[in-house]
Amino acid sequence: MSRLLNSRHFQIFATLMRSRGMSEAALRLGISKAAVSKTLRLMERETGVALFTLAHGRLEPTAAARRLLPRAEQAAKHLEWALDEAYALDQGSVRTVIVAAHAPPLIAILPSAIQRFKESHPDVNVHLRVEGPPKVLESVAHHEVDLGVTNPPAPNTASSVDLCERHTISEDLLVAALHRRHPLVAKSVVRPEDLVGATVIALPDESPTSILVRATLQEAGVSIPKTIFASTSMGVCALVQQDVGIGLINPMLLSTGIFPDVVTRPFRPRIELWTEIYYSSIRPLSPEARALATYIEEAASALRGHAPLGKPAPD
Repeated sequence: MSRLLNSRHFQIFATLMRSRGMSEAALRLGISKAAVSKTLRLMERETGVALFTLAHGRLEPTAAARRLLPRAEQAAKHLEWALDEAYALDQGSVRTVIVAAHAPPLIAILPSAIQRFKESHPDVNVHLRVEGPPKVLESVAHHEVDLGVTNPPAPNTASSVDLCERHTISEDLLVAALHRRHPLVAKSVVRPEDLVGATVIALPDESPTSILVRATLQEAGVSIPKTIFASTSMGVCALVQQDVGIGLINPMLLSTGIFPDVVTRPFRPRIELWTEIYYSSIRPLSPEARALATYIEEAASALRGHAPLGKPAPD
């Protein structure tokens, strides 16, 4: 093999694999459609195998292309890192750490960690993205962010977790979040049968918490038809704060007292929730990202043992 291929060819190939066709790939790369086509022909000639077939007027990747994709994406990312480093050689360049997190750690853990980080690294910017758990994992796996802080995916669900290193930083038990005047506040424990006839504010179906809650309710033979959906647990608590319904959430979110009219009760059967920090298993962490990761773990450790809000506030 003449080995004419380089990381730029793999970058074009990976982009084409993640696009709906050559036109979209060319647009995303800022090159011509002819350049994408030329790269594809070169790769097929050099590898000796067909990477795409034409079906119903659209390009369809072959098994060989799917096998090549993970390695091609690695090569493309190494090219991006090299370019980033090249453009950052100027001493005036501003360094940045990008973090994605979902609501509970965003509220309870990240503020103190980022505050400490800014004190020790005043010249480094921090970009914070607020995403649901699946998107956090996807962003880490695709190297769109340096660190992710979220729940692990539920068992038997497809995710990007195999492309991530992970470390558990907090363990909690799911609780029922109630308005302080809700009738269920009188109970010491909320069980599935207590939810019958109640309005439950649920997280999206793909949320790891929702998957665990659904399985628990099904095992208990309980059906909850009256459901409102909120895209984040922050949205759940905002609705509970207005006495719209009941939320089943991670108590971490309420540890700061930002929803004064929301109280919690233990939910049984027990549903264990883990919070983990994620980073790429391929791309090494920068010293700055590693420092922030340490502060995040220390902030989570300091939060351990936080008590769910128990007693309703007086009228």
